Amino acid sequence: MLHFNQRQTDNPRAVLGFYLLLSTSYVSAVGQHNINCTNTNYPTVPCHFPSDTTILDLSHNSIEKVLRQDFSTLTGLKQLFLAFNSISFLATNAFQDNSDLQLLDISHNCLNAISALPFGNLLTMKNLDVSSNKYSEIILGQEFIKMRNLEILKLGSPQISSLKANTFSDLEGLQLKELHLITGEISEYGGALKKISGLQRMTLELNMWEHLDLLKSLLADVVNVTKVLQVMNVNLIKSGHYFPLVFFPQHSQLKTLVLQNIYTDGNYTSDLISFLLKSNIEEIEIDDLHTVGSFLLKIPRFTKVNLRRISFRNLDNPYFFRFRPTSEMTRFVSYITHVIVINCKFFYFPCQISDSLTSLEIADFSRNNFKEELLFPKCQAPFPNVRSFVIDDNFFKDLAFLGNSTSHMKKLVNFSASNNSITLNTKFSINWTKSLLNLNLSRNLITGDVFAFLPDNLEVLDLSFNRISSVTHIGKMKRLRVVHLSGNKILTLTEMEMLSSVRVLHADRNRIQKINRHFLDTFAFNELNLGNNPFVCDCNIQDVADYFGSTSATVVGWPSEYTCDSPSYLNGTEIHFVFFSWGKCHPGLTVMICIVVIFTTVIACAPLYKKYKRFGYHHIPFNYRLQKGDAKEIV
Repeated sequence: MLHFNQRQTDNPRAVLGFYLLLSTSYVSAVGQHNINCTNTNYPTVPCHFPSDTTILDLSHNSIEKVLRQDFSTLTGLKQLFLAFNSISFLATNAFQDNSDLQLLDISHNCLNAISALPFGNLLTMKNLDVSSNKYSEIILGQEFIKMRNLEILKLGSPQISSLKANTFSDLEGLQLKELHLITGEISEYGGALKKISGLQRMTLELNMWEHLDLLKSLLADVVNVTKVLQVMNVNLIKSGHYFPLVFFPQHSQLKTLVLQNIYTDGNYTSDLISFLLKSNIEEIEIDDLHTVGSFLLKIPRFTKVNLRRISFRNLDNPYFFRFRPTSEMTRFVSYITHVIVINCKFFYFPCQISDSLTSLEIADFSRNNFKEELLFPKCQAPFPNVRSFVIDDNFFKDLAFLGNSTSHMKKLVNFSASNNSITLNTKFSINWTKSLLNLNLSRNLITGDVFAFLPDNLEVLDLSFNRISSVTHIGKMKRLRVVHLSGNKILTLTEMEMLSSVRVLHADRNRIQKINRHFLDTFAFNELNLGNNPFVCDCNIQDVADYFGSTSATVVGWPSEYTCDSPSYLNGTEIHFVFFSWGKCHPGLTVMICIVVIFTTVIACAPLYKKYKRFGYHHIPFNYRLQKGDAKEIV
């Protein structure tokens, strides 16, 4: 049994509640062989996992030791998560019966060493995480050598201060694809990373700020062992002066550089671009760059640019984009195909830059401070060849301005301006580019007959969470396949009947009271969402409910989000529970049938009446009552 820190529970109801919760998880997970017992105080509270479990998550619990019998019955176990426990001991045969294990996460525990961990029989292991434990020195040992199929390895901790020459020698024969190394302030480096080769990705979470000269040597070694390098948690200015981090040799296999949580000053961008121009790097990603001081961007003369993709996220220097474009800068950006600038307080794009981005295909300027005249300040032809343009979460207001600004973008396919303050304030047609297929205008303030001002050839349209009350002039969009209209004030979707091409329709959370089976049968839906509308439950609702229950399409929220709003006695009732009698739903036919029955009865009784009349039975008084035995006398 797993050993743990004993934690007394004073409330027995809490224990019972936990147990019931786990039992429910078990029942729902058996079919998928996936058991999740995270944050359950296991093993104080039991977690039941069957012998055919393939994925087991026991992270965020109170496990202290792992013995063989803990997982001996799980012979088919493939993924085991033990992170964020208090594990300080693994028995030498802890995983003896789990030879099919492919992923093991034992990070954030209390292991004092990893050299003798029992991994020798895990020959199918592909992904191993032993990072953020208590060991202060990386010594791998023979157990690592045996894992010949290991592809992803994450190790190290903030206590690591030394990387000796032979630290990674036991990894030389492995075919690793990814290595994630965590260290503290490195005070000794003996070229350890030279022992590794052939990586697809390396992440260095270094937590360094003092010995930056060693950092420079360390980075110079890794640029020839991986194609993608991610450097995290480095402070280049904490020592009191800026350290120019030059580590790119002219010829290396490094293609992508990712810098995350880096502290520097405003000059770093110019140095970085100078480094990039001398390297083979094609993509640069910068996330959480903390800069101080004024910003000065200089680009030296160059003859060749390998860089094609630039990504900035979460920059905090308010002076970052106050610069004047130069001729070298405009020539530099002409090579760029991807620009992503997210949450950087970006507010202005000079025409010299936007007009020069002639190779740009993908642009994402989400979560910035743009307005219409600051993104398109009467430029000649900004972003002329862009294919995808995203400006979500900014300060745009004018739909006509934005639409007309795309007219020269002959290759634009995707345009997204979600979560702005866009309204429709024009009576004139909007000159959208003819190439546009996907348009996202969700979470804005659009009202009125917006469909009349949208391009005809759209295939995907998202107008969710606006203020639209009617769907008119949508019939012109004959190529529409996906339509999102959630969260508006729409009363009816009748005009959409002519759009049989639609395969995905979301119109939930509107004011739609009635919908009929004929409308639904018009389409061959793959996905449909009409939930949370105030349905009037009359006789037609039964056919609608039958459709939702029998269609092969995915009906989102069915049946719990499809309830009656009226009549009042059915309010809140799920529509598939509603039943009306045939007579109530067809009162006219019921009356006709009654008339026919009465008429037929009269005709059938007429001969009998004539017969009885000849015998004088018509003189029987109206209030005559037959007594017992009188029937025979009459006959």
